[in-house]
Amino acid sequence: MGLALPGGRPRAHLVKAGYLHKAPTLLALGESLGIDGAALESTAARFNDQAEQGRDDDFGKGSTEYNRYLGDGEHGPNPCLGPLRQGPFYAVKVVAGDIGTAVGIACNEQAQALDAGGRAIPGLYMAGNDMHSVMGGEYPAPGITLGPALTFGWIAGRQLAQASTTPINR
Repeated sequence: MGLALPGGRPRAHLVKAGYLHKAPTLLALGESLGIDGAALESTAARFNDQAEQGRDDDFGKGSTEYNRYLGDGEHGPNPCLGPLRQGPFYAVKVVAGDIGTAVGIACNEQAQALDAGGRAIPGLYMAGNDMHSVMGGEYPAPGITLGPALTFGWIAGRQLAQASTTPINR
């Protein structure tokens, strides 16, 4: 009986599409990716030595209780690390992309959209992904827009409710 593949999902269609790269050795994988296959082997050897000792000096995988909780509790010495020894080996090209906006329309603390001069635009409120991130234009993690969207949506709703009895002057 062979080893089960992680996730148990088919991969052939991903390899055929060119999204996933597959090779029998790390050297061959590196060469198919257009990178130095020997350097990939060397990097993997360094990683393997650390994995056998249960540590990751480069990225700290498994260095916190939370990380270890999410790992394989039956694997030691670190439930988050295992050596890369047996092929086939796979690689995927990682390209930075958008998962949400971080530098959207500026607004003030009352959720009012601001014009180019920093003045509130009467009757125009912001919340959600189109609003400039409260994280100063950074996008530190998925979901970072959810809390501000709820908060600024609530603020905008209150502003609109208060303004509903007063016509907007233009």
